[in-house]
Amino acid sequence: MRTTGLLVVYAKCVRASQEPEWDEWEDGVHLPALCSAGGPWVATRFELTARPQPGMPGIGFTHVTIYELDDTDVVAQAAGTLDTDDALRAAGRVHAAHVCVGADVLRAHGPFGDKPEPSPALRGHILTNVLCNDPAREDEWDAWYDDQHVPDMLSCGAFGAMSRWQRMPRARVGSNFLTLYDVSTDTVDEAVERSAATLAEIVAAGRKHETHTGALTVTLRPTGRHGGAGFRRDSSRA
Repeated sequence: MRTTGLLVVYAKCVRASQEPEWDEWEDGVHLPALCSAGGPWVATRFELTARPQPGMPGIGFTHVTIYELDDTDVVAQAAGTLDTDDALRAAGRVHAAHVCVGADVLRAHGPFGDKPEPSPALRGHILTNVLCNDPAREDEWDAWYDDQHVPDMLSCGAFGAMSRWQRMPRARVGSNFLTLYDVSTDTVDEAVERSAATLAEIVAAGRKHETHTGALTVTLRPTGRHGGAGFRRDSSRA
């Protein structure tokens, strides 16, 4: 199945004592409902590798669910998925401690717009929002990213794949592009160390585009009953 777009949902359980129960609800109720007919073909749940400390300032979420879309109209399919979420809440089937703090809709972008299928071998992701800080040079930056930056980053040996995505619809300001790194090392921390060393070499060699800017970046490991393989839409009919 080819993934044409992503619905990336940022969430948390607001009652720490209920997180195990919330976790079971996510796996047993939420994913099957959203991955029903017409919804995403697969959904994979992740948690931050470094969890925010209770009561302290933080990023605002602890978990990320990546819903993979397969329709040609990813905006419509994502909207339908969120409609299902609304219906679930109206029916009283959303866990009381569940909070969604944000959701992004993205479509596959450029020659690296193909994402490997989720599998038990997936160790995690580095999810990076990026942008060109000079809109007039975005085409130049975009070509550099595909032609030079992706091969450079893959050379570190920490990633089995990199895939690129564009926000839909585009935001007037801020990041409109997301890169998803598929971690292939034993741990996400190892992948971070390797990629950081490679990025330092890129900068030292003058191969970093002068307009390239990183935005929100999080490191993720698979979580829940389905792990890196995710929950598939076909499972809803099983």
